[in-house]
Amino acid sequence: MKIAVIGAGAMGCLYGAYLSQQHQVFMIDALESQVTAIQQSGITIEEQSGEKVNFPRVQAYLSGRCDVAMDLVIVFVKSTYTQVALEQNQNLFKESTLVMTLQNGAGNDRLIQQYVKPENIIIGTSKHNAVNLGLGQIKHPASGVTTIGSNHNADKQVALAQGALLEASFVVEATDDIQRIIWSKLLVNLSVNTFTAITQTPIGYMIKNEHAWDFAKRLIYEAIEVAEADGTYFDRREALNMVKSVCETAGDGYSSMYQDRKNQVKMEIDAINGAIVEQAKRYGVPTPYNTLIVDLIHAMEGAYGLYD
Repeated sequence: MKIAVIGAGAMGCLYGAYLSQQHQVFMIDALESQVTAIQQSGITIEEQSGEKVNFPRVQAYLSGRCDVAMDLVIVFVKSTYTQVALEQNQNLFKESTLVMTLQNGAGNDRLIQQYVKPENIIIGTSKHNAVNLGLGQIKHPASGVTTIGSNHNADKQVALAQGALLEASFVVEATDDIQRIIWSKLLVNLSVNTFTAITQTPIGYMIKNEHAWDFAKRLIYEAIEVAEADGTYFDRREALNMVKSVCETAGDGYSSMYQDRKNQVKMEIDAINGAIVEQAKRYGVPTPYNTLIVDLIHAMEGAYGLYD
């Protein structure tokens, strides 16, 4: 298959590199130094064992510069850049192109639907953790399941995407209840990502400190109230155990929002905690904790560069 990965950050490079073993992969990114490095040296992954593996069979293009029509496009840009990335790369789409979003947050599929038929859109989540070291190099401290599905009658399309990922040695599960999976990922991100961005700590720290874990529970319980108003129900103890398991698995790994704050780039708060706040307005569910976190993260972004 011809596969484009829009967003050559940590997770994009991880998926692009593995897929390049069996498929023709095109990495698309707006950062020229990253594109040039991948063009010259491919992608290098430092695995959990410490082994460094190079994947040279990867092509790379600046956003908007690739004119090859793809069989599959995987969207891995930050959710804040989804609209721009899709607008710039319309040449990648043909009538039969499948588009899969493995991004954080909620609502990315609605943006993709402006450019692709709804039945060709695949929604998913990934439990892999990766850190961008720059210039086509990433660290891969934790592996996990990739779960995919569709909000439409698209069993054939989901099976094609699942097959491509399985060929690349990913562990993949297809589900008929993708909305529960999206909500589950949101519960993780709205607690883990925001806490680690605020405190600048590894993911595992959140469950090691009672005050940190209390912070997480307040955000999670509030979000579950919104999920239930929307028709997706969670056992609260199971939800907490799910988040705790992610923290235990990731350990000393770092969240994407932590990395964004460290690099002083815009964080994905509006598509994560912000998505909870906006959904809550439809049902009249109060979300004081998540609302506060959205404001706090935006205040942090406003301070970028002030104290260098």
